[in-house]
Parts: sequence; structure tokens; C-alpha cells
Amino acid sequence: MIFDDTGRPLVAIYECWSDHEADVIVSCLGAHGVSARTNSEVPHNVLPLAVDGLGKVEILVAEEDVEEATFILRERTGSGVEEEA
Repeated sequence: MIFDDTGRPLVAIYECWSDHEADVIVSCLGAHGVSARTNSEVPHNVLPLAVDGLGKVEILVAEEDVEEATFILRERTGSGVEEEA
């Protein structure tokens, strides 16, 4: 489990394959008052492409922000937001 700086557990709400897409999503959530961060098993500066799931970037939010964050992303993207990762 991954925790934020205050010790709250974080939940993956979205997966993408690009650092740029992840940055846009984190910025969008932040603009709406939802703190988010990214998590990736392999940094793209080490492996700049996706191979068998390596390179996946997860968008993480605090458990209490999951509902609001998924609503925001659904409104902005139209689909693709996971109920629970």
C-alpha cells in the first residue's frame, strides 16, 4: 500500500502509459482541489516504452477523495476511469 505525506492510504483510480498524460490528469485533479500523485514501477526515463505492463503509470488519490476524483475524470474524459484499480 502507498501512503501520502500525512500517512493516508492512496488508491489507484486511473492507469495510463504516458508521463505526459499522467501529469495532465494530476494537474486537472489539483485544479479541482483533489490532491493526486503518480506511481510507476519503472520510471520512463529508464524504460521509455511499455512492455508487458511495465511503464504503466497509476494516478493515486486518498481514499476519501476517490468518489470526487473519479467524477471529475469522468466529466473531463467521458470514460476510462476505473471504479477501483
